[in-house]
Amino acid sequence: MAGSETGRVVFARIGDRIVLGAVIERTPGRRIVVNETAVREPWSDDRVLFVSALRVPLHAVRVAADALQGIRARLDALRESIELEALWEVLADDGTEQTLADLATLALGGPGPDADAAMAWALAADPSWFKGAGPERFLPHSREFVEAERRRRFREAQERDRLERITEALAAARDAGVADPSDAGVRSGIGWLRALAVRGPEDRDGARGVALLERLTGGGTSEPELHAFHLLVALGVFSPDEILGIHRNGFARDFPTEVLEQARELATCPLAESERVGRPVLDIPPGQFGPIAIDDPWTRDVDDALWLEPIDANAWRVHVLITDATARIPMDSSVAREGMGRTATLYLPNGKLPMFPTVLSEEVLSLSEGAPQPMLDFACRVDASGQVDGFDVRPVTATLARRMTYPEVDGLLGRASLADAEDPILSMLRPLHALAQALARRRVEAGAVIVERDEFAVRIRDGEPEVHRLAFDSPARRMVAEFMILACSMAGRFARDHQIPAVYRRQNPPDDKSALDGLVPGSRASTFRLLRMLRRAELTTQPDFHWGLGVVGYTQVTSPLRRFQDFVVHTQIKGFLRDGRPPMGTDELLRVFGDLEAQAEALTQTEREAKRYWLLKVLKRAEGAEVGGEVVAAQGSRALVELDDTGLVLPVPGMGHIAPGTAVRVRIREVDPRRDRVSLGGV
Repeated sequence: MAGSETGRVVFARIGDRIVLGAVIERTPGRRIVVNETAVREPWSDDRVLFVSALRVPLHAVRVAADALQGIRARLDALRESIELEALWEVLADDGTEQTLADLATLALGGPGPDADAAMAWALAADPSWFKGAGPERFLPHSREFVEAERRRRFREAQERDRLERITEALAAARDAGVADPSDAGVRSGIGWLRALAVRGPEDRDGARGVALLERLTGGGTSEPELHAFHLLVALGVFSPDEILGIHRNGFARDFPTEVLEQARELATCPLAESERVGRPVLDIPPGQFGPIAIDDPWTRDVDDALWLEPIDANAWRVHVLITDATARIPMDSSVAREGMGRTATLYLPNGKLPMFPTVLSEEVLSLSEGAPQPMLDFACRVDASGQVDGFDVRPVTATLARRMTYPEVDGLLGRASLADAEDPILSMLRPLHALAQALARRRVEAGAVIVERDEFAVRIRDGEPEVHRLAFDSPARRMVAEFMILACSMAGRFARDHQIPAVYRRQNPPDDKSALDGLVPGSRASTFRLLRMLRRAELTTQPDFHWGLGVVGYTQVTSPLRRFQDFVVHTQIKGFLRDGRPPMGTDELLRVFGDLEAQAEALTQTEREAKRYWLLKVLKRAEGAEVGGEVVAAQGSRALVELDDTGLVLPVPGMGHIAPGTAVRVRIREVDPRRDRVSLGGV
């Protein structure tokens, strides 16, 4: 019986088509057939829909193919005369099984090889009316099923018509090189392509984007997301340097009109009486220099400053002054609700998406020289050994004396001339620097880990990326960071002592404390492994130890213009100072912080995506050149190399045998920033 199918015509589903083949050989699980194009190929049993009684000669492959084409033409004519819907109407209420021969007799006037094959083909091509009940046996579908199928087909037809209209509209826009936003078809097509580029083909509209691309290009593409992106660039919807994480996470670039209007009103109206009463002016004694804000040159939302008040020869009162954003932005305002939705300012190399409108965050609430402004004064006594006591926090009105940059302060601190001793700025900066060093030593003794790693900032000037190295050993940066840690830990202690519900950050020590053994302390390899072994900081309502910082009860308060979590803690502290009780309880505070934390992670990922993209653009300019780096880890036969001029950590094949901590030279072979692909090789 093994050869009984030889020459028999079988039907199979290949993709969305039904094709014919003649059996050459039958083996378990499959058939070797010659198809209608005279090609021999294997068909698995699960592809075969029907084995007909028709046969074709096999003495020549071309003859068999011609015979199959003739059978197709003959059966097509029969299929066109079969009315499956009418046949179903006759049998629907009966509900009994029908053989293929019975159905062929009813539809075509009698059974026979051609009639049976045509009927089998028709049933396979349109399964909406009958379902298989066994070999060559069928049952009519229920009326409910058929009605649902009718609705589905109607929707599919509508979708096809819509796709066709949108294809025509978008093809015209593509040819014109501009998208007309008033055209509904263009808007829909752009939406589909945007969904494909941002969320991929698994998204519902992304799948529509794939279908749209197939029609626009006359075929499929191996990288539909990338193709959609380039088409959106050509239409002027995306820039060539678009950061897709912004769209993926739904970050809003523009503020709603009502938020902007309220922000302008809050910026220009006088402070509420409750904010003016009991707010002393921070008096600067004659001969002393006032508060100094130290930031990057490009910072526009300046929210912190430092002032030092001598107590005696061995102690000072340190004031960490933070802009009092809650003095102008009520928690129940539209501006605050919008800030909560945004969570934090999204910083990008070519701009930013601010948490609050710029009329507040970069103008009236940003600390500027010579203008009295509401601030929160986090003040404490610090002696030369770094011992801290006498902490207090209060709303004040203060005037910024000087806005300075990190490089400017580094230059001043590096001066050693005796003539500088009378410089009023240096007379404050030098003890501030010494106190910061003492505070850092105490934190290290408590278990803190000082990460000795340069950071790299990317800024866009005239469309081109510039890399700025932010040196970890910058005295100014370390000084400011130390006092921000002091303010946050002291604010946490204040909240604890006064039973103010707050959310703290804790960090447990790493599981493997010996992970750095064998690495040179301070090397990039050591720092890389240190960062990988650090545990994630966790939120807690109880003060706890933060291993990396070496402090207990750390709560963030120093960036209320940039992080809504800080704004919330300010609200809690201010509420306690004003009314004797904070506005939010622990449970409500946890809910707010939980929502903010989830969104903050998306912001961080998008900032990293943007920074990496632009750093790869910088690297692309050096294609073919050699660059320096340090091996920081091994991955099998590959080494992870941290590049000197960008800080990028990238794999290099064939260098896995090189010990971490070794300086190397690598060649940049190819860089594709949009695909996030880099090819490096050893020199």
